[in-house]
Amino acid sequence: MNKMNGRRDSMKHRRLDGALLLLRFGGALLLLVLVGILGILGGSTPVAAQDDPGIARLEMKFERPRQITVFGGQGHDLRADGVPGSGRTYWYLPYTIENKSGLDATFHVSLTASSDKNRRYCDIALPWVEKAVERRERKPLFSRVDMFKKHGAGELGLNFPAGEKRECVALFNAIDPEADFIVIDVHGLVDDIEVEELPDNGLRLTERVLRLEFHRPGDEFYTSMDSFQFEKKTWVAVTHEFPGS
Repeated sequence: MNKMNGRRDSMKHRRLDGALLLLRFGGALLLLVLVGILGILGGSTPVAAQDDPGIARLEMKFERPRQITVFGGQGHDLRADGVPGSGRTYWYLPYTIENKSGLDATFHVSLTASSDKNRRYCDIALPWVEKAVERRERKPLFSRVDMFKKHGAGELGLNFPAGEKRECVALFNAIDPEADFIVIDVHGLVDDIEVEELPDNGLRLTERVLRLEFHRPGDEFYTSMDSFQFEKKTWVAVTHEFPGS
């Protein structure tokens, strides 16, 4: 993080871990979590992926994005007359996160995505889609559905002891059939946020985000046959500003 901001010696710039942020800037941290969920991003710049000692982090392994079509059934996706609607297509990203930092911590992990056609996506909580994905992948997967079930919408933190490993899935609404490129931003893998107090008593928060880029070749009229190809991953510094009162 030393390269992220050249004014580190200023008293207005501090790097705080998640626990201290909750105590001092709880409201702003909640906004930052909501920003990640909604996919409303601030400015971003490339940064180095540093293995800073004393900072909890999660290592992420991911597979290629996949598409799945889920047909209507009792309790969801019903028309006004109670008849199941036609199938709906979603896409999802299977991934694994593991705490190899040696530090117990709470992480606020969220995934957002965007296409080259200016369409944005956020990780959604749909139980019937999660079940369909688990049947296809033949294993249980942790998703935002399980997060809400365990903690409710008010607390989105993951208690992650050192050494723990978890297989997960992010669920997204139907992919844009004209999209050629997809970018997925993974927030909250590093328990480290840089805080700058602004002159109007507002806050500028900077976080390290893992950015995954995929290219999808194929004919836009036969999207079910398309496959995503991994292009690259980079660490970027994403900045959010919260005006003061």
